[in-house]
Amino acid sequence: MIVYEREEEWVMIPQHHHGKLSGDICKHWNTAYMKGMKQWDEVIYAVTEHDRAWIDLDETPFWNDADHRPYSFIDFPLVPKLTFYKKGIDEVEDHSPYAGLLCSMHYHSFLDGSKEPAAIDFTIHEQARQANIKKQLPPDHSDSESLQFHYKLIQFCDNLSLYVCMQEPGTPKEEEFPWFKDGFREMFDFANGKKIQSEWLDSETISLSPFPLLSPIELTIDIKRVEKSKVEQLGLAKAYHQTNWQKRSFTLQ
Repeated sequence: MIVYEREEEWVMIPQHHHGKLSGDICKHWNTAYMKGMKQWDEVIYAVTEHDRAWIDLDETPFWNDADHRPYSFIDFPLVPKLTFYKKGIDEVEDHSPYAGLLCSMHYHSFLDGSKEPAAIDFTIHEQARQANIKKQLPPDHSDSESLQFHYKLIQFCDNLSLYVCMQEPGTPKEEEFPWFKDGFREMFDFANGKKIQSEWLDSETISLSPFPLLSPIELTIDIKRVEKSKVEQLGLAKAYHQTNWQKRSFTLQ
């Protein structure tokens, strides 16, 4: 779950909704900047489904007693999270081994270098998965240049979608979530060594520079604004389920 706080509410967005938004962004990537076009449908599938591991976890949100707020994907307990990560990657791989490879690489990057025993076991498992999938792929699918581009693309679309979801629309640059203030870390050839920078121009418009998409696009994501008073009265799970969905629309330009 993606969670941020307003004065009277918790804004809550299921991870899979954010994943679908990532996929919508990917679908509009500028064709002049693409590599590995034979795998493009599988890349879009990987980007769209990369957070399907969270579908069951987000069905009933959990309250973090220590921090007095709903658990988010950042602070959710590691062991159950990794169990569902593996399940989600398994499901993507069953549909498309190449998409499974990309999702495995993506999740592996979160935990590489961690000293937690569960994280070490997870990374070893995913390294074995990646090696096994690569052995099965045609040479043009496992080409290092194309694979690395697709891997960067899933990371960038993930981060851009998080930029939209993790903060209030229209947030001034100096108040943005720290992950995004200095631009996105993924470096693309077309950007000539520069990071892609993002900025809210108003509550419905985000500027990207340099612009990586084919043309400006309008996108929508479903969110919930869960009233804190309802959480106190009913508990988080019931308050969440009784809250109606709202649409957040914005333009990337």
